[in-house]
Amino acid sequence: MAQLLKIEDCVSRYEKDVYRYTGQYIRLKSDRWKRVKANWENEKLSDPGDQEPSPEPEPKKWWQRKSETPETIEEEPYTSPRTPITLSALKKNFREELFDFQLKWASSTIRERSRIGREMLREDFLRMLLMDLPDNYLVLYRPIIRLKKAEAQMDVILIGPDTIHALVLMDTQKGDVIRPSQGRFWEVERRGEVVKTVSPIAAVQRMNYFIESVIDTHETEMKISYTVLCKNGFINRSGIPPYIQVIDQTNYEQWWQALKRQPSPIKAKQLKAAKSLMDHCVTTAYLRPEWETEQELWSRVDPEET
Repeated sequence: MAQLLKIEDCVSRYEKDVYRYTGQYIRLKSDRWKRVKANWENEKLSDPGDQEPSPEPEPKKWWQRKSETPETIEEEPYTSPRTPITLSALKKNFREELFDFQLKWASSTIRERSRIGREMLREDFLRMLLMDLPDNYLVLYRPIIRLKKAEAQMDVILIGPDTIHALVLMDTQKGDVIRPSQGRFWEVERRGEVVKTVSPIAAVQRMNYFIESVIDTHETEMKISYTVLCKNGFINRSGIPPYIQVIDQTNYEQWWQALKRQPSPIKAKQLKAAKSLMDHCVTTAYLRPEWETEQELWSRVDPEET
């Protein structure tokens, strides 16, 4: 599963130390899966028969810890109200919990939390990125960035071991035919009618300006790819700048499978690029209640008494 470094303007553990947490995520995931699978195999061997299972309390997620400090992480034991019948069902359950875990790390630190919008949690493309791509991909999902005192929201930045993929998604319906133009709007032919949609070119240009202002491609040796992504429709490629790759219904599956087959491990240049991008990301967060209480207590202490 790809790693979610940043989502909108939420505080993220990765922005505190991307070098540490990328490795820690992979290690936690691997160790936890081994234990979950071993527990499942032991439960299958125990053969509880047809006895009706007794009611159990709602299980804690495996990342909900007894204590969290910057240096140690203690995990709660894994519990499940019922044993999945098949290994594939177990994997599916584990991946769902891992998805929730990723959202937690991308919206909280030891001291702070941020709120993720409900509409963001319903985004299919976010789930697909995290669920389907391997661990060596790092995702900045619609981050808000600050560059030269100006703020702007990007689309999706996918950082692979060798390439930074800047992706602009088009909201289309199956069978749509898109006709680009030089103006602000493109025409979409849909079920015999013609409607207008905002051209993605401006969004690509914003991403181009931001990424190439921050990343020195010669120093980092990272390639940059700019893509307009239209999974369900067909795009007439005439009039689109040549540096922009078009992925539509005709070549989407081939493009997606090529991403999934990336064999390289996470590289130092990849982490350096991720840090450079996140250094310009905006963060909005609030203190966890326990830290607010502690801060209030300290604020009441007379400096002359300490």
